[in-house]
This record gives sequence, C-alpha cells and structure tokens, in this order.
Amino acid sequence: MQCNQESLQMYLDGEMDAEARKTVELHLGQCRSCRQEIARLQLLWLELGQTNEVELPAELPYLRQQIIHQAMRSRQDNKSSEASYWDTQKLAWQPAILGASYFPGVALLSTVSRATGRQIPRLMSGTIALARRFVFPPQDKKGGNQ
Repeated sequence: MQCNQESLQMYLDGEMDAEARKTVELHLGQCRSCRQEIARLQLLWLELGQTNEVELPAELPYLRQQIIHQAMRSRQDNKSSEASYWDTQKLAWQPAILGASYFPGVALLSTVSRATGRQIPRLMSGTIALARRFVFPPQDKKGGNQ
C-alpha cells in the first residue's frame, strides 16, 4: 500500500471493510510518516471534541442597551440633517469617478463632473418645460390647437 491521506482518514472514521483495514494496519506497522499522520489526526479530533466554556461579562446587558440607545440617537440626528437629492447623487457617483480617474487620459474628469453637476438642474428644468409643451400644447386665441 502507498501512503494515502484519504485512506488514513477513512481508517480513523471506521469507513473501511475488514480487508482494507488490515492493509492499512500492516502499512502503519511499516511506515513511520503514516503513524505520525494518524497520531496528528487523532490529536486534532480530540482537540475539536473539547469545548471551552466562555464566561460572558456581567455588564454585557448594560453595554447592549448603551449601544442601542446610541444607535437610536445617531439615527435621529441623521434624520434631522438629511442631505438633498443632489448631495446623495454626488456621494453615490464618487466611487465611480474615483475609479475612472485611474484610467489614462481622464485627468479632466473632476472638472467635467463639477461642470456637469452644475448643468444637470438646468437641463432637467429645460427638459420638463419641453415635455410640457408636447403634453399641453399652447392653444391659439380661438381655443383650438395650432
């Protein structure tokens, strides 16, 4: 038999038939490295079988309550200082802009993004005005469409 980690594991788990078990035992009698590996695996199983009890600190409930109250206070503080729609959009696009700034030839990206940020509100109001013209076309003096 050749040295085989899987066979040693099956031997320890008792998943072998009698003939294969005999073969592994004969091999273990001749192979020092496999005996060491079996000893290591047995020690590992013993260590895994032991559980250590961990004592929880007595002040844990108090700390938990403090954390909950602090989280509630910070949530209320955040609600009072909510950012505008445009602030959240700027914040959302910052990682993408930062990542794109590493591409070659994108040195002016920050300038373009700032200029675009100033143009977007005007562009939206112009688009809305144009859409109103199509949805509600101006009427002539007689009350009909032009």
